[in-house]
Amino acid sequence: MPRLLSSLAALGLVTPAVIGLPVATAPSAAAHPVAPSVRQVPIGLASAAASAAPAGPALRRVTNALAAPVAADFTTVGVTWRADPRVAPPVVTVRWRADGTWSAWTEVPSEEGDAPDPGTADLAGARPGTRPLWVGRAQAAEVRVETAGGVRPQDLRLELVDPGTSAADTLRVPRDRAAAEPSRPEILSRAQWGADESLRRGSPSYASTVKAGFVHHTVNANSYSMAEVPALLRGIYAYHVKSNGWSDIGYNFLIDRFGRTWEGRAGGIDRAVIGAHTGGFNTDTFGASLLGTYSSVTPSAATLEALQALFAWRLAMVYRDPLGTVSLRSAGGGTSRYAAGTYHSFDVISGHRDAGSTSCPGELAYAQLAQIRSAVAERIGPGFIDPKVTPSATYVGSQTPIALTAGILRPATWTVEVRNSSDVVLRSFLGLASRKVDVTWDLKDGLGVPVPPGVYTLRLTDVDAEGRTALPFVATVRYRVPAMAKGSWIRPPGFFPKTPPP
Repeated sequence: MPRLLSSLAALGLVTPAVIGLPVATAPSAAAHPVAPSVRQVPIGLASAAASAAPAGPALRRVTNALAAPVAADFTTVGVTWRADPRVAPPVVTVRWRADGTWSAWTEVPSEEGDAPDPGTADLAGARPGTRPLWVGRAQAAEVRVETAGGVRPQDLRLELVDPGTSAADTLRVPRDRAAAEPSRPEILSRAQWGADESLRRGSPSYASTVKAGFVHHTVNANSYSMAEVPALLRGIYAYHVKSNGWSDIGYNFLIDRFGRTWEGRAGGIDRAVIGAHTGGFNTDTFGASLLGTYSSVTPSAATLEALQALFAWRLAMVYRDPLGTVSLRSAGGGTSRYAAGTYHSFDVISGHRDAGSTSCPGELAYAQLAQIRSAVAERIGPGFIDPKVTPSATYVGSQTPIALTAGILRPATWTVEVRNSSDVVLRSFLGLASRKVDVTWDLKDGLGVPVPPGVYTLRLTDVDAEGRTALPFVATVRYRVPAMAKGSWIRPPGFFPKTPPP
């Protein structure tokens, strides 16, 4: 594939070289941050007559809705309640009035695992709730809540979010794949959707790497216009922070139905930012959410193409196999399907439902994952998988050579160059690999002469039959003179006189 420009993740003691990074698209000069307004209306619960359903522990009782419709100007609606592990999520239905007309009653699904991991800063003061439901511009809302038998949710609140207006709402950014390399998708910045950075709390948290990506959907109507997307994102952002109590928007990336990719959680699109998208498995992963509902509608071709481009770039950057699997440790909590501390094997490209008790990302989006994995692998081309250099530090006199190993996605001709600190090539290795690269360097130059102590760079590149190249892997090895232990003398051959120093 075309050269991917990114930084290389550190591998143990191996020091990666730093190369150019793709960055989020610079904000439009007209875009500006918008402080959203969130109106929080308490919902009082009162027992109502039992429904006609058969009696039993699963009997739902309709609780009192708000006594009267709430007048407010908003675009996003949801319900939250006080955190209590004994409480089962209630069934919430809402309707809203827009331009004098009331909508039909619509069920708002619970967040179903879109949540922080236990023990993280995001969870402090967090409130569970429904997903934020985008309804377009509305002027009044009414809500009904049905609770299961047992412990009732307390401190129920109707959340009405007005994302405000911004010049970002008139942003017309065409999806122009021809203008950039396929491996460097355009990612519209937080500034371009009008994110108010004063709203988020604390600093981003980071993992050491990215091992997998989870696909989500936001569960809102698919009828939004291109101009409504920035406000839709601001509504989700405000709901996650002010209603759920999280530090920032939960998703790392969001993709609209027009094929545009947007920056989600702050902290750097090329960094391993820990989000709040897949409860129990937010560390070492990223979450990309499709704007819309894909339970009975297939994502558009433009959306799928953008998702594939994003995953190809993000996974190639950390040398992951999009057709492979990875073991992740569960943090538990929420609707995670796996107990805290246990390990589970996931596809490197997974759906949210693989980790949590949820239908996310929708039946028809989930059905696309096998095709998405294949398409991502094709985009990456002859990419390297989990390249490693061992050991990353060695000493004069050691008999252990330096080994460079890497998997490879498709057959390619590979080259390994050994360079000194002056960037002079001392040794080259060349080979053809169908699945694996395996090189051993004996710490000698091309003439067979041992190299002196110093810092050396190993650079792995390749090219396939179609002329496509992978993201190079670059690592450094420190070759040192051993320290002299007290009362002893170590004399590596050829580097010290035969008599010890005074």
